[in-house]
Amino acid sequence: MKLTKTLITAAIMFSVAGPASASIITFDFTGRLTVTGSSGVPTSSNDVIRNFSASTPYDTWQTPVSATLTYDSSIGITSTTFNVTMGEFLGLPTVVHDIATISISGNLINAQLLGDWAQYSNIPVLLQWDATGLMNAINYGLQVNDKLSGNNLYRDFNNDHVYDPSELVTTLGSATPYSDVLIAGTGVAPQLYAPLAATSATQGYDHPDFVGNRAYLDIGSGNSMYVTSVSTVPLPAAVWLFGSGLLGLIGMARRKAA
Repeated sequence: MKLTKTLITAAIMFSVAGPASASIITFDFTGRLTVTGSSGVPTSSNDVIRNFSASTPYDTWQTPVSATLTYDSSIGITSTTFNVTMGEFLGLPTVVHDIATISISGNLINAQLLGDWAQYSNIPVLLQWDATGLMNAINYGLQVNDKLSGNNLYRDFNNDHVYDPSELVTTLGSATPYSDVLIAGTGVAPQLYAPLAATSATQGYDHPDFVGNRAYLDIGSGNSMYVTSVSTVPLPAAVWLFGSGLLGLIGMARRKAA
């Protein structure tokens, strides 16, 4: 009898819960990639990863980036369109590409990029984002054409693709990118806030030949994340198989009770 009551209760909870689904949101984004040498601070010509050559101004040691990013509440963040070439990395160009989520803990996202340099390919580049701004925007509720810019969320109410101050709908509580700390006092304009801000816990290249070289990727930092689609998809059919199996168990339990 107790088993029957327990199973019936579980079935009721299952039916009330309804179909489980995952939120999928895609963004077109712009941001900035900052790469440092083994000291972790870009301070000298021998210990800095520069974008072009030693004679270029400091602000070229950072590379603007743009791509498409997908946030899936069931698996995290991915981007196969992310591909940026820095003109110089230890004397040769390097390509940093692809984004995959390793883990999410609260508003902290541990992610992986891949790096190609000389004879090396697909070297893991480990980074951590403070995603407070992004998570707050998702919790607020996003629509197509919404714009996340630094610490602000804008909504294009009149569909003119111009985000006026009057279209600011909320502030996001975005974090300050750690790369702002690295460039302090250099004259380069800080990013101030980013919905996805790389933290000081970013580990950089996960390879013994590149110990200490780090890549800080800030998304929506002084730039933008534009919502291009919002959708929900049902979770795998195993959820519904569980439900039908549960009802079957209830029937068996009732027969035994009788």
